[in-house]
Amino acid sequence: MWTVPWPAAGSLLSGIGTLLLLWYLREHRGKPGANWFLLALVAQALWCFAYGIGLFVFDPTLRWVFEVLTWIGIVWTGVPFLAFGLEYTGRGSLVRSPWFGLLVLVPALTTGLVVTNPLHELVWSGFRVDPVFGAATVAYEPNAWAFFAIMIGTVFAASGTMLLFDTVVSYGPLYRREALAVGLSTLPPGVALLVWFFGLGPVPQLNLSAVLFLPHVVFDAYAFVGGSMFTYSPSVRRTADQSAVEDLENPFLVVDPDERIVDCNPAAEALFDIAEPAVLGEPLESATGLTIDDGGTTVRTHGDRGDRRELAVSTSPLRDESGRVVGHSVILQDITDQRRREQRLEILNRVLRHNLRNDLTAVRGYVGIVADRTDDDELADMLETARNTVNGVIETSEKARSFERAIETTGHSPPSLSVRDVLESIATDLEAEREGRVEIDVPEDLAVRANEDLFVLAFANLIENGIDHSDAADPRVRVEFDGIGPDRTAVFAVSDDGPGIPDHELAVLERGEETSLEHGSGLGLWIVSWAITALGGELTFETDEDGTTVAVRLPGATDGQSAKAADRSEAVVSDDRSI
Repeated sequence: MWTVPWPAAGSLLSGIGTLLLLWYLREHRGKPGANWFLLALVAQALWCFAYGIGLFVFDPTLRWVFEVLTWIGIVWTGVPFLAFGLEYTGRGSLVRSPWFGLLVLVPALTTGLVVTNPLHELVWSGFRVDPVFGAATVAYEPNAWAFFAIMIGTVFAASGTMLLFDTVVSYGPLYRREALAVGLSTLPPGVALLVWFFGLGPVPQLNLSAVLFLPHVVFDAYAFVGGSMFTYSPSVRRTADQSAVEDLENPFLVVDPDERIVDCNPAAEALFDIAEPAVLGEPLESATGLTIDDGGTTVRTHGDRGDRRELAVSTSPLRDESGRVVGHSVILQDITDQRRREQRLEILNRVLRHNLRNDLTAVRGYVGIVADRTDDDELADMLETARNTVNGVIETSEKARSFERAIETTGHSPPSLSVRDVLESIATDLEAEREGRVEIDVPEDLAVRANEDLFVLAFANLIENGIDHSDAADPRVRVEFDGIGPDRTAVFAVSDDGPGIPDHELAVLERGEETSLEHGSGLGLWIVSWAITALGGELTFETDEDGTTVAVRLPGATDGQSAKAADRSEAVVSDDRSI
């Protein structure tokens, strides 16, 4: 009874599995690394089928032909797999370089030498059929070129495997399982090939590498069929990482722990008049005049148009997975236009604020004197209107100045404020200046961590707005505490009896900018919004027939009790319109 030798059966099954995988992956042609991987599978299929069929052939001449085909499959597997690893991991430029062309010469020359081996015997000598396990295995003595070709092919395959393992380490879970599977798939046939070639096994004439392509095919099927190996290519991420630095408009350099330059982008080359190949390995200070200690400083240089440019220097340590500093990055940002704009605004702000306050104060005084000296009632009314207008402009200027001072005092660790004391102080001052009542319903032990100046500005403007724009005979504003949210957010409610804030005023505030067709009537609501935002809080508005409700939330509550519902989601501050 004729039986199929198990080495032949295993080799043929590996070949069939390789063809099935090749057929499945044909739709991925053109994707990074796919064409090279398909070529590696073609060589692998030739390897498996040639060796498997050859095990049935006992005729020495014909058996020699199948051994030659097996060698062709062997030597042409490594180079395509290396090219696949390079392209798949985003190093495709190396495949298109002349150096890679030299690598292709190795399997090409080996193919020619194997085919013509009887003429020179550079590859092997003493070829003979040496059956084992009922299979037509062969034996021969490998010569110099055989050692060279096998070892180079092994290096090619191992290099491709290492590239995939590098992807596993560098790019995380997105490619981890698939890349690891393909990397591991090369180990069984690779080890078997070396065991056979060096005659290390108990049956040295038996080459089990084709049989051990079975687990190789299983691993590859998991990665490419069950996984998404060609769907998510790390070449995209690697290219993005490279282009993010290369295309960065800001000068960027990387230095090692000894402050020697190891990388720089074109913007840095242009700024410091250096070239990457020549400057790599040079000290940072000698090449650019900078040191790592320059972080947080600025440097000045001439721009393309001959003008002086100012650049901010920022340095950051680069750490490996163990937290050890392995170098530093240096990035420079052109802040010339920003500094010039800040300088112009600072000068304009100072001049306008000084002139506006002083000159308008003088105007107010002269208008008052004229109004006191005139007997014309109509003229006196006009002068009174002018004086009120001037007072409003001065008051607006003072509000802006107060907010500027307050925002400059904002620190990282604000103090704890006694909310009731601060609100009662605000109420006392406003009741003395305006006709209206302010009621405070806040627990004595309530405190929040906040900048006091910003807190006062926000609530003073809201309460003032409720009094000034109320149409009631006796304006009333009530400040009420409504509990603490689960995130320690203090919840307030301030209500009045005014007509409400117009919709167009709220639209401007919610949009965050004014236009020529739609703008707010004053600065008060902007100051409230800016102050609450700077305190880390939130504002919302609600208008009904009883007035306007402004919802306010402030973080950092430190009291331990409240008579109100602690689960209310937002604070309410009611007002009637913008200031």
